[in-house]
Amino acid sequence: MEGEVFLLKDAKGRAFLVRLRPQGVFHHHRGTVPHEAILEAGPGGVVRTHLGEPLSVHRPTLEEYVLHMKRSATPTYPKDAGAMVTLLDLAPGMRVLEAGTGSGGLTLFLARAVGEGGRVDTYEKRPHHLRQAMENIRAFWKLDNILFHQADLEEAELPHEAYHGVALDLMEPWKVLEKAALALKPDRFLVAYLPNITQVLELVREAERLPLSLERVLEVGWREWEIRLPVAHPRFQQVGHTAFLVSFRKWKVS
Repeated sequence: MEGEVFLLKDAKGRAFLVRLRPQGVFHHHRGTVPHEAILEAGPGGVVRTHLGEPLSVHRPTLEEYVLHMKRSATPTYPKDAGAMVTLLDLAPGMRVLEAGTGSGGLTLFLARAVGEGGRVDTYEKRPHHLRQAMENIRAFWKLDNILFHQADLEEAELPHEAYHGVALDLMEPWKVLEKAALALKPDRFLVAYLPNITQVLELVREAERLPLSLERVLEVGWREWEIRLPVAHPRFQQVGHTAFLVSFRKWKVS
């Protein structure tokens, strides 16, 4: 029981991430529920608060978990993390390099993509961010395919052409671009997550002197709809711009 993670949803669709503990109690504004009752109901079940409010019980999806877990840094949104996995063309058994770890959201997407036979080397220089990321990841992901490094990638010693993909979520990724490119296998991909276009331009300039060809720069849209039969309309609150994804492919140096 202890440490198990469940997602509770109320009648209005609001979601609450709960990590179970002995004698624990979940507090909703419409009453309380003992953690034992959540465990007994199990995924797909329903519990009721002491005031009679029904709450559905679920195993959180990866998207739900990343959106509701504790954050020490702004997370990579699931829509962007999923796109990065696609742009990196990851598959089970591959080895991928990530910097920085942040709250661990993108790390989870990478780890699931490469699977049990693969490995994620993730670098984070801020110790409090790394501690939170490790706690978040270990509560959700039970495979031991992530190697955590409390270090700045600028100062790290990386193996030559060892990685099938590189994911960079850094404020100034151009500072580590050359080192990351050397660690990347030929004809494989490096993808950076950048909030503003000025950062994109700086990164592309730096890449021009390296064996990296710019593949594409994109934003990922995500438009949800509200369906209340017979009425359907886009939700009034939408996720707008989150980041630019910048993808490079490494060419072989002769």
